[in-house]
Amino acid sequence: MRLIRFSKEQLPDFQKTVVTIGSFDGVHAGHQELIKRAVQEAKNLASPCIAISFEPHPRIFLDPSEGNIGLLTTQEEKISLLEELGVDYFVIVPFTHEFSQLQPGDYIESFLLKNFNPAIVVIGHDHRYGIYGSGDAHLLREYEQVGAFQLIQVHARSFQGNLISSSAIRNSIKKNEWDKVRQFLLRNYRFSGKVISGDHIGTSLGYPTANVEVSDKLKLLPSSGVYAAKGKVNDRSYSGMLYIGNRPSIADGLGQNIEIHFFDFNDEIYGRNITIEIIDFIRADIKFDSLEELRSQIQADEYFIRKSIFKYSILDAATLSKPKIAVAVLNFNGIEYLKKYLSPLVEHSSHLADIYVIDNASSDDSVGFVRSQFPMVKIINLKKNYGFAEGYNKGLAQIKADYFALLNSDVLVNDDWLTPLVKTIQSDPFILAVQPKILSLLEPVMFEYAGAAGGLIDALGYPFCKGRIMQTIEKDEQQYDGISEVFWGSGAALLVNAKAFHQLGGFDSEYFAHQEEIDLCWRMKRAGGKVMVNTASRVFHLGGGTLDYEKPYKLYLNFRNNITTIFKNIPWYKLIYILPIRTVLDIVIALKYILTGKVLHGWYIIEAYIFSIISTPFLIHKKEKTYALIQRNKLGYWNNVGLLRSSIIAQYFLFGNKTVRKINPTNFVR
Repeated sequence: MRLIRFSKEQLPDFQKTVVTIGSFDGVHAGHQELIKRAVQEAKNLASPCIAISFEPHPRIFLDPSEGNIGLLTTQEEKISLLEELGVDYFVIVPFTHEFSQLQPGDYIESFLLKNFNPAIVVIGHDHRYGIYGSGDAHLLREYEQVGAFQLIQVHARSFQGNLISSSAIRNSIKKNEWDKVRQFLLRNYRFSGKVISGDHIGTSLGYPTANVEVSDKLKLLPSSGVYAAKGKVNDRSYSGMLYIGNRPSIADGLGQNIEIHFFDFNDEIYGRNITIEIIDFIRADIKFDSLEELRSQIQADEYFIRKSIFKYSILDAATLSKPKIAVAVLNFNGIEYLKKYLSPLVEHSSHLADIYVIDNASSDDSVGFVRSQFPMVKIINLKKNYGFAEGYNKGLAQIKADYFALLNSDVLVNDDWLTPLVKTIQSDPFILAVQPKILSLLEPVMFEYAGAAGGLIDALGYPFCKGRIMQTIEKDEQQYDGISEVFWGSGAALLVNAKAFHQLGGFDSEYFAHQEEIDLCWRMKRAGGKVMVNTASRVFHLGGGTLDYEKPYKLYLNFRNNITTIFKNIPWYKLIYILPIRTVLDIVIALKYILTGKVLHGWYIIEAYIFSIISTPFLIHKKEKTYALIQRNKLGYWNNVGLLRSSIIAQYFLFGNKTVRKINPTNFVR
């Protein structure tokens, strides 16, 4: 984009241009729609797109008694935003007394037509020009009728019944309505400044701060108080706590001070320019009687600020027009699966996502095969076999993405399997995970055991699926098709919000394998998130490829991990009666295995209980730690959708309901 200062620089010989005109203060959602329309019309004509704005802001010039109305964007910010939107020329016109006195007709003929020769003029719903703002769209229409140019008037844009305007945004900033400000701007409100020397009071309180001198005095700043914020230093973004005020707890009569404490940041940034984005308002400025009281309050502020920033970072992913997606395949000595299934994955996914193979220290030349045959696939080498849970944790910690698509190495994808999942997870910011329909690779008309059409759970903590209860696996007859909320999604194929995955602790590393995804999804739902299934996406799972379903050790992992999962996630008042019932039922299951000759299977179930009983103090610690983690990262209320209020064993054996369709829907939390 070329910047031109009108009357100071010679204009190009413009021909057949597309012009849009406005103050564009804020470059808010309404402005963006206007500019995007102008850019598109210019592309259609193969002509330049020109955005014309004024300096100073006409409102400031025409009514100096208003003082500083507070600009939403500095000239530098406006230039950057217009360039991002695809404008070819940005012309800044000095708004002088002489210019303000132009008659509307003179404005059109001697300014607009003479200098810019527009083929199309794109204006907003309330565009005014000329002396006292007496010119409007009607006069422009008269010029259109005689063939001077084509006029396009873009209608006003609103959000939740509120007209989007610069004035409305200023009012919302003054009222600390930051969610509304974000919706109006389609980004966070920001300001920039230089880090200057401070008095190091923050350091003495254990919260060193960067004191900021705002670069443009006309910029509208938030009111005094404490804010959750993000700061950009050298193109890197850091979360932090922002303070704006006169520091009444330090001394009286001090001027306004702006300072920010960045979390997990130790660099020296004195003299550097930083940009600060407002996430949320935490509290008003308060005078404390002592520095110790102030320190205690700052500690409390930090807790709420971290929660606020987490919530924002989760919800913000849904607004990204081009989210960064990483497909991660965990591998351990699975070269045969990579040979069969990696090629289709690359074919159907590489245009949408980066593809990673996380290798658990394989000894079968899996890594060499991927490097030689699929150089576009990125490899993360782990030092040993950490299992499914910790292997993913360590691998995903090395991947930067907005969403992780977790995929078993024995899963075949085809068609556009990823797009429906991405659309679903972005359709609602509270959706933290979504799985596809999972069908059997060996019998494609049948659901696959591990996930089928979405996971559910009963009141005693036994998991089952739409399409699979116990050993009864249904034929896929589109009976569960659609997009619906479930309790858990299968780790065989699961798209998750990357920030939520990390902030909520990822997979429990002690699980090694099996049911770690149920535990993760349960935590997501306890934090107020949603887990979905979208059957428009289909994948085919070999099933038992990484650990045979009939292996006794798999039974041990399933029972041990399930006991841990319910211990961690079911409230104490329910756990005291659920655990005894579960123990009796699981011992019955173990005895059944033993009596049918599968002694080792039965023993492994008993061993899982022995291990859990011995680990009770550790499980109590994990339960408390999980509760604290969820409280720190809460998005909303505990979400139990997908929970069967009764026992799936009773439904299956006593009532003969061997499929989810046969269970009365009122038995599920909806």
